[in-house]
Amino acid sequence: MTTTAQQDLRVRIFSEADWASYYGPAQKLSPEVEDVLNGPCPFNKGKLVKDTHFAFMGMPAINGEPLTVAKWLELHPADGQLKFYFANDPWHVGQPHTDVVTLEPRLYIMLREIVPGSTSSTPEEQVAMLPPEYEVPSTIAEVTKDILVYRRTGKRCNPNRWAACKERTVKTDKAFAGLVSCVGSFDGHGLVVDRWFGGQSDFVGVGASRKF
Repeated sequence: MTTTAQQDLRVRIFSEADWASYYGPAQKLSPEVEDVLNGPCPFNKGKLVKDTHFAFMGMPAINGEPLTVAKWLELHPADGQLKFYFANDPWHVGQPHTDVVTLEPRLYIMLREIVPGSTSSTPEEQVAMLPPEYEVPSTIAEVTKDILVYRRTGKRCNPNRWAACKERTVKTDKAFAGLVSCVGSFDGHGLVVDRWFGGQSDFVGVGASRKF
Protein backbone atom coordinates (compact mmCIF):
# COMPACT_ATOMS: atom_id res chain seq x y z
CA MET A 1 0.00 0.00 0.00
CA THR A 2 1.27 3.49 -0.87
CA THR A 3 1.63 5.74 2.18
CA THR A 4 0.66 9.42 2.31
CA ALA A 5 4.36 10.37 2.51
CA GLN A 6 5.12 8.35 -0.62
CA GLN A 7 2.24 9.95 -2.48
CA ASP A 8 3.44 13.40 -1.36
CA LEU A 9 6.92 12.66 -2.68
CA ARG A 10 5.54 11.28 -5.93
CA VAL A 11 4.37 14.69 -7.19
CA ARG A 12 7.91 16.08 -6.71
CA ILE A 13 9.43 13.59 -9.16
CA PHE A 14 9.09 13.03 -12.90
CA SER A 15 9.91 9.34 -13.17
CA GLU A 16 10.80 7.06 -16.06
CA ALA A 17 7.14 6.02 -16.20
CA ASP A 18 6.09 9.66 -16.59
CA TRP A 19 8.63 10.21 -19.39
CA ALA A 20 7.38 7.08 -21.13
CA SER A 21 3.76 8.19 -20.80
CA TYR A 22 4.33 11.52 -22.52
CA TYR A 23 7.51 11.27 -24.57
CA GLY A 24 8.81 7.70 -24.85
CA PRO A 25 11.23 5.37 -22.94
CA ALA A 26 13.47 6.97 -20.33
CA GLN A 27 16.33 6.28 -17.96
CA LYS A 28 15.54 5.01 -14.45
CA LEU A 29 15.53 7.58 -11.68
CA SER A 30 18.49 7.33 -9.32
CA PRO A 31 17.60 5.83 -5.91
CA GLU A 32 19.47 8.62 -4.10
CA VAL A 33 16.78 11.11 -5.05
CA GLU A 34 14.57 10.34 -2.04
CA ASP A 35 17.39 10.97 0.45
CA VAL A 36 18.10 14.38 -1.09
CA LEU A 37 14.43 15.37 -1.35
CA ASN A 38 13.83 14.55 2.31
CA GLY A 39 16.72 16.76 3.44
CA PRO A 40 16.47 20.44 4.51
CA CYS A 41 16.07 23.08 1.78
CA PRO A 42 19.03 25.50 1.85
CA PHE A 43 16.94 28.32 0.34
CA ASN A 44 13.77 28.19 2.44
CA LYS A 45 14.19 27.81 6.20
CA GLY A 46 11.96 25.22 7.79
CA LYS A 47 11.15 23.46 4.51
CA LEU A 48 12.44 20.26 2.97
CA VAL A 49 13.97 19.98 -0.48
CA LYS A 50 10.88 18.10 -1.66
CA ASP A 51 8.72 21.13 -0.73
CA THR A 52 10.61 23.50 -3.03
CA HIS A 53 12.40 21.38 -5.67
CA PHE A 54 11.58 18.98 -8.49
CA ALA A 55 13.53 15.91 -9.60
CA PHE A 56 13.88 14.23 -12.99
CA MET A 57 16.30 12.16 -15.02
CA GLY A 58 17.93 14.00 -17.88
CA MET A 59 16.98 12.77 -21.34
CA PRO A 60 19.54 13.79 -24.00
CA ALA A 61 17.21 12.62 -26.78
CA ILE A 62 13.57 11.77 -27.48
CA ASN A 63 12.79 9.16 -30.12
CA GLY A 64 16.37 9.32 -31.33
CA GLU A 65 16.41 13.12 -31.78
CA PRO A 66 18.40 15.51 -29.52
CA LEU A 67 16.21 17.06 -26.83
CA THR A 68 17.05 20.74 -27.18
CA VAL A 69 14.97 23.82 -26.37
CA ALA A 70 14.19 23.97 -30.10
CA LYS A 71 12.91 20.37 -29.90
CA TRP A 72 10.65 21.28 -26.98
CA LEU A 73 9.24 24.09 -29.14
CA GLU A 74 8.48 21.55 -31.84
CA LEU A 75 6.83 19.18 -29.36
CA HIS A 76 4.67 21.94 -27.86
CA PRO A 77 3.36 24.21 -30.65
CA ALA A 78 1.61 27.52 -30.00
CA ASP A 79 -1.87 26.05 -30.35
CA GLY A 80 -1.38 23.54 -27.55
CA GLN A 81 -2.28 23.79 -23.86
CA LEU A 82 1.38 23.57 -22.88
CA LYS A 83 3.21 25.97 -25.18
CA PHE A 84 5.96 28.52 -25.52
CA TYR A 85 5.44 32.23 -26.06
CA PHE A 86 7.83 33.96 -28.43
CA ALA A 87 5.58 36.83 -29.57
CA ASN A 88 5.99 35.57 -33.16
CA ASP A 89 9.68 36.50 -32.90
CA PRO A 90 11.96 33.42 -33.17
CA TRP A 91 14.94 35.39 -31.89
CA HIS A 92 16.54 32.21 -30.51
CA VAL A 93 17.34 30.68 -33.91
CA GLY A 94 21.10 30.19 -34.19
CA GLN A 95 21.73 30.20 -30.44
CA PRO A 96 23.72 27.14 -29.29
CA HIS A 97 21.97 27.03 -25.91
CA THR A 98 18.58 26.61 -27.61
CA ASP A 99 19.50 24.75 -30.80
CA VAL A 100 22.36 22.46 -29.74
CA VAL A 101 22.68 21.92 -25.96
CA THR A 102 20.92 18.86 -24.51
CA LEU A 103 20.38 17.48 -21.02
CA GLU A 104 23.00 15.24 -19.45
CA PRO A 105 21.90 11.63 -18.76
CA ARG A 106 21.85 12.13 -14.99
CA LEU A 107 19.66 13.06 -12.07
CA TYR A 108 18.50 16.69 -11.87
CA ILE A 109 17.12 18.19 -8.67
CA MET A 110 16.15 21.81 -9.25
CA LEU A 111 14.56 24.64 -7.30
CA ARG A 112 11.10 25.16 -8.75
CA GLU A 113 11.07 28.95 -8.30
CA ILE A 114 13.94 31.43 -8.42
CA VAL A 115 16.30 31.68 -5.45
CA PRO A 116 14.56 33.83 -2.81
CA GLY A 117 16.02 37.33 -2.65
CA SER A 118 17.94 36.98 -5.90
CA THR A 119 16.13 39.69 -7.89
CA SER A 120 17.58 43.21 -8.19
CA SER A 121 21.06 41.67 -8.34
CA THR A 122 23.72 41.31 -11.02
CA PRO A 123 24.49 37.88 -12.49
CA GLU A 124 27.70 37.75 -10.46
CA GLU A 125 25.88 38.56 -7.23
CA GLN A 126 23.29 35.90 -8.00
CA VAL A 127 25.93 33.20 -8.48
CA ALA A 128 27.45 34.14 -5.12
CA MET A 129 24.10 33.40 -3.42
CA LEU A 130 24.21 29.71 -4.33
CA PRO A 131 25.49 27.16 -1.78
CA PRO A 132 28.54 25.11 -2.86
CA GLU A 133 26.38 22.11 -3.74
CA TYR A 134 24.36 24.14 -6.29
CA GLU A 135 25.00 25.69 -9.69
CA VAL A 136 23.19 27.98 -12.11
CA PRO A 137 21.15 25.70 -14.40
CA SER A 138 21.49 25.41 -18.14
CA THR A 139 18.66 26.78 -20.22
CA ILE A 140 17.59 23.32 -21.38
CA ALA A 141 17.46 22.12 -17.75
CA GLU A 142 15.37 25.10 -16.62
CA VAL A 143 12.99 24.74 -19.57
CA THR A 144 12.65 20.99 -19.02
CA LYS A 145 11.96 21.43 -15.32
CA ASP A 146 9.19 23.94 -16.03
CA ILE A 147 7.57 21.64 -18.59
CA LEU A 148 7.77 18.54 -16.39
CA VAL A 149 6.47 20.33 -13.28
CA TYR A 150 3.48 21.48 -15.32
CA ARG A 151 2.97 17.96 -16.69
CA ARG A 152 3.16 16.44 -13.21
CA THR A 153 1.26 19.01 -11.15
CA GLY A 154 -0.55 21.42 -13.48
CA LYS A 155 1.33 24.33 -11.83
CA ARG A 156 3.53 26.87 -13.64
CA CYS A 157 6.93 27.73 -12.16
CA ASN A 158 7.96 31.39 -12.02
CA PRO A 159 4.74 32.82 -13.51
CA ASN A 160 5.85 36.39 -12.78
CA ARG A 161 9.63 36.11 -12.66
CA TRP A 162 12.56 35.01 -14.79
CA ALA A 163 15.22 32.49 -13.79
CA ALA A 164 18.66 33.45 -15.06
CA CYS A 165 20.58 30.54 -16.61
CA LYS A 166 24.28 29.94 -17.16
CA GLU A 167 24.54 30.57 -20.91
CA ARG A 168 25.18 33.83 -22.75
CA THR A 169 23.89 34.65 -26.21
CA VAL A 170 26.00 34.72 -29.35
CA LYS A 171 25.55 37.49 -31.91
CA THR A 172 23.02 36.83 -34.65
CA ASP A 173 20.85 39.10 -36.78
CA LYS A 174 18.22 38.84 -34.01
CA ALA A 175 20.32 38.99 -30.83
CA PHE A 176 23.30 40.79 -29.34
CA ALA A 177 26.23 38.82 -27.94
CA GLY A 178 26.79 38.32 -24.21
CA LEU A 179 23.21 38.57 -22.94
CA VAL A 180 22.13 36.28 -20.09
CA SER A 181 19.75 33.49 -21.06
CA CYS A 182 16.66 33.45 -18.86
CA VAL A 183 13.49 31.36 -18.62
CA GLY A 184 10.18 32.19 -16.99
CA SER A 185 7.13 34.44 -17.06
CA PHE A 186 5.26 31.16 -17.41
CA ASP A 187 1.58 32.09 -17.53
CA GLY A 188 -1.38 31.12 -19.69
CA HIS A 189 0.28 32.62 -22.76
CA GLY A 190 3.10 30.10 -22.50
CA LEU A 191 6.66 29.62 -21.28
CA VAL A 192 9.16 32.26 -22.40
CA VAL A 193 12.86 31.82 -23.17
CA ASP A 194 14.46 35.24 -23.40
CA ARG A 195 17.67 37.20 -22.85
CA TRP A 196 18.63 39.71 -20.17
CA PHE A 197 21.18 42.54 -20.32
CA GLY A 198 22.31 41.77 -16.78
CA GLY A 199 21.25 44.99 -15.08
CA GLN A 200 19.46 44.91 -11.76
CA SER A 201 15.82 43.95 -12.24
CA ASP A 202 12.93 43.23 -9.89
CA PHE A 203 11.78 40.50 -12.29
CA VAL A 204 14.95 38.47 -12.87
CA GLY A 205 16.32 36.14 -10.21
CA VAL A 206 18.43 33.04 -10.62
CA GLY A 207 17.62 29.38 -10.95
CA ALA A 208 19.36 26.68 -8.89
CA SER A 209 20.32 23.12 -9.79
CA ARG A 210 21.86 20.59 -7.42
CA LYS A 211 25.34 19.40 -8.44
CA PHE A 212 25.86 15.68 -9.08
